[in-house]
Amino acid sequence: MTERIFNFDLDGKKELGFDTGLDAQAFAQAKMAQFITQKGWIVFPDRRMETWKASGVYEKETMIIWGPAFPGESLDALVRDGNRKDEALDAIRLWITARAMIGQTEFLYPGASGVFVVTETSADYPKGTLLFPPERLVKRCIEAQGNEAIVAAQQWVHPDLKNDEETVFSAGAMLYAVFCGAPPFYRENDEVLRQDIREGVFMRPGLAAPGFDAELAALIADAISPIKKNPDAKKRPSPDMLNEALGSPGSKKALSWFTALSEEELAKIRIEQGQNKKNRELKVKTRRFVARNTAILISCAALALVIVFGTRGYINHQKDLPNTKGMAPVQVAETYYGAFENLDHTQMEGCVINKAGKGDIDMVINLFVITRVRQAYETYSEANYAAQKWLDDGSPVTDRTVFGVTGLKLTTLDSDESDGEVSFRAAYTLWVPANMAGDSEPPSSEEIMKPDYVPPQPKGLEYTDILKIAYHNDSWRISEISRSEK
Repeated sequence: MTERIFNFDLDGKKELGFDTGLDAQAFAQAKMAQFITQKGWIVFPDRRMETWKASGVYEKETMIIWGPAFPGESLDALVRDGNRKDEALDAIRLWITARAMIGQTEFLYPGASGVFVVTETSADYPKGTLLFPPERLVKRCIEAQGNEAIVAAQQWVHPDLKNDEETVFSAGAMLYAVFCGAPPFYRENDEVLRQDIREGVFMRPGLAAPGFDAELAALIADAISPIKKNPDAKKRPSPDMLNEALGSPGSKKALSWFTALSEEELAKIRIEQGQNKKNRELKVKTRRFVARNTAILISCAALALVIVFGTRGYINHQKDLPNTKGMAPVQVAETYYGAFENLDHTQMEGCVINKAGKGDIDMVINLFVITRVRQAYETYSEANYAAQKWLDDGSPVTDRTVFGVTGLKLTTLDSDESDGEVSFRAAYTLWVPANMAGDSEPPSSEEIMKPDYVPPQPKGLEYTDILKIAYHNDSWRISEISRSEK
């Protein structure tokens, strides 16, 4: 079943054991004996329910709490088994219904961990019967297995949701694993994992699983989405909505939600997957980089006020965005990329329409604020170091923020301006701080104080963009940017 939860022989009879990992003394100190009184639930496919209770304690090197045997296997392991998708899908269907039947008044360990499902009919339990052991026993066994088991269990659980929303999130995470081949969230560190879950850092199901049904993919994405701050935003689906979409057990196979794609279509999706992964990681690094620096601001509240008002004044001063009137399309592209190294987000905004370049502009705004903070807090005359100047200076070791585009090469793809749109290919190197590129974490204060400390150096990321430039309000502006990394 699992490393710590298993059926075993006791006095000639099969029992279900929960290995606490504690010796007799530690068991007594932890007051584990009271865990025997908490009940679990057995839910049958026909919706009958029975309680499950521990019967006693058995000592075998460690203390094992035991109770009536159950012939199931781990739902967690079944969901992760890519060769048993249909069995896992049926188990999830039953799990959603069973959670609703048990209700929210009972304490159950959330997610798939610790739940067991019968996959082969036995004398006492038909196929599809679920066991939800007592929460405390499951939690203790997971903790006894160590950090890897703790992190694995948390992959199915939102740290802040309760009741139906908690159930829907866990169901969505399990469905994602079945259809996409892996859980939506994976980290080796539980704190970073929880942060990913809270921020909704995952590849959308329709991209992670090529050919996957768009409607079900959207439903799963909504189920595992972050908590909405806007009360009017789209709400998380209900358990009933998931049940309606999935159908009853055995009604539809996992593969029936997929459409066959050509090799050409698959090749395009693989490129998009790589691009999405890189862009997502860069956005997460940027956002968390800003969050870490914001902590410095908070610790220096008086200084922060000065910086905030100074930044606001700068932004207000430049609220009338530069425009591209009189520029040829190629000049618009050159101006857009040239604004990176100056952290000139207003110029970038003046070069685009709609949501083109939004991620770039957000990144530049964040870095603009950070450099102003560093100039004030660390007494820099200029915290920003334009990437081209840094290269021209011989790429010296520096703790300033090296950022910008170098080596820009523009290739015309469509030069016919008669339809109001042209296109270019832009190949370039984007230089970013090392920790934004994922190569390192920000150094600790202890590291910085060491005499031999060397700041992590910037990283050059090779990108190719396809630009669409449209004629809009008497000027050429970028309407779309499609990016890939070499």
